[in-house]
Amino acid sequence: MSLKTIVDGVGKTIAGTMEGTPTDVADLRRPVFEALDTADRQWANPDEAAHPDWFSEDNGQVAFSPTLPNGAPLTIDGQTRVFVPADRFADYLRAMRTAVEAGEFDDEIRGGLGGSTNVSGLASVTMPEARTPQSGPATDV
Repeated sequence: MSLKTIVDGVGKTIAGTMEGTPTDVADLRRPVFEALDTADRQWANPDEAAHPDWFSEDNGQVAFSPTLPNGAPLTIDGQTRVFVPADRFADYLRAMRTAVEAGEFDDEIRGGLGGSTNVSGLASVTMPEARTPQSGPATDV
């Protein structure tokens, strides 16, 4: 078997794995932005959100488990579930949006949408600082 045959075979395997995965970065990130918007609405209106998709709250902590439309987990710091203090969760969702916009999740999203069972988990979201009572919501600078 020649080296060219091996390389061509690997190329076909990779192309087959990535088939159906968006290549445009805006298309790649769109489902994550839509899910973040939904999670933000569900968090802001708990009475209207009977079954939130990405999170659950208990004893002041939010268990956050983001997934892609195909059900693949979107890992944060290598974890499929992170815990966020409830009083910081809205800010955490904004911080995640910023990280997605910056491209920090692109490899994970591409891998998850392409059917990878071993997504790297290198993306992270910075935990927002606790607010003081008079500080109000975090604002973009």
